[in-house]
Amino acid sequence: MTATDHTAEPVSAPASAPRLRYIDALRGIAALLVLWLHVANSYHALSPQTAAQAHWLNDFISQIDIGRIGVVVFFLISGFVIPFSIRPHGGAPVAGFAIRRFFRIYPAYWLSVPLAAFIFYWWPGLPFGGSEFLVNLTLLQDLFGVRPAEGVYWTLLVELAFYALCIVLLLTRSLFAPRRIAALCAALATLHVFAMFMQWIGRPVVSITVSFWLLHLSVMLWGTLYRLRTSGEASDHLARLALWTLAVFYIVVLPVAATLAIQRTPNYTSPYAIAFVVFLVGTSVLRIETRLTDWLGRISYSVYLFHPIVFQPVLMWLLLQPAASAWRTQHLSIYLAANLVMTLLAASLVFRFVEQPAIRLGHRLAVRREGRARIRPPAVAQAAPVAASAEPAAS
Repeated sequence: MTATDHTAEPVSAPASAPRLRYIDALRGIAALLVLWLHVANSYHALSPQTAAQAHWLNDFISQIDIGRIGVVVFFLISGFVIPFSIRPHGGAPVAGFAIRRFFRIYPAYWLSVPLAAFIFYWWPGLPFGGSEFLVNLTLLQDLFGVRPAEGVYWTLLVELAFYALCIVLLLTRSLFAPRRIAALCAALATLHVFAMFMQWIGRPVVSITVSFWLLHLSVMLWGTLYRLRTSGEASDHLARLALWTLAVFYIVVLPVAATLAIQRTPNYTSPYAIAFVVFLVGTSVLRIETRLTDWLGRISYSVYLFHPIVFQPVLMWLLLQPAASAWRTQHLSIYLAANLVMTLLAASLVFRFVEQPAIRLGHRLAVRREGRARIRPPAVAQAAPVAASAEPAAS
């Protein structure tokens, strides 16, 4: 590779790396932000007393949409970690990656689907048919226009789309090419701006959902480009310029342009800008590495999946109590703390008995598949510049 050939594959790195503890901390924080928003939005109206005390714990955090901040941090983490969990040196890199990601995402998800369907539909007597249930098991319900058993599932389909994009980029020898990643990242961001502009002038070209998919995939690719830069692979001036120009776009340009167009602040771009700042601070300025955040990061996927399944039955029970009873007139912080404890307990159990065994099984099956393919040349001989920081939690 010549000094100017920055689209070729970079020099190989060691085959393994320690887990990135500060990324676990960000995962844990992101999951707790989502939990905070959903519980606060659901519980603040239990009584006039609770609502009156909920200015900072509900009204303000709803205004800036801390749940969306958490989701965007998850997307940035996926871009930072997922491409580097691919093992291009071994045999069957695509199959190995797909097996690991399948067993990382689906087992805990499959447990959540019947529980969510029961709690949100069947228990209250609402219709949720067998065909809807089966489609939910595929995680493709949004593509088929089927109702999700639980509202948070939409982010997982975005994750699957990013996995597919990573495979395409790997097969085209572009996954670890900084300039190509930057170009695709910028193109997707530009398409999002164009789509939203057309929505604003009343001539939509794609749906709002598609427009946001473009933005989310762009955000993930920025996380990949940032990882390449911090590992020293995106070292040429053009890749660095693209990285920080895009950062300014997400943090400053997009919010300012949206504010001028919508005439409202904060608006939909605000949580994206805040999430970028949180991510940059958490990966460079203030890297949190504690046992508590290690643990929160490990169980963050189950916290994300199961917190509505935990808080909804409690909420339904509380609504059956007399309006003036002590059960319904507590400070919102009490309900937040109680749901946090219950969710962490549930997430710990799911991680211990579902996620961990599934991760281990996926690893064994992937190693076996890669081993069988190792006797012949790998399909894609592209080196990853940074190894995975162990199996990452889904967003």
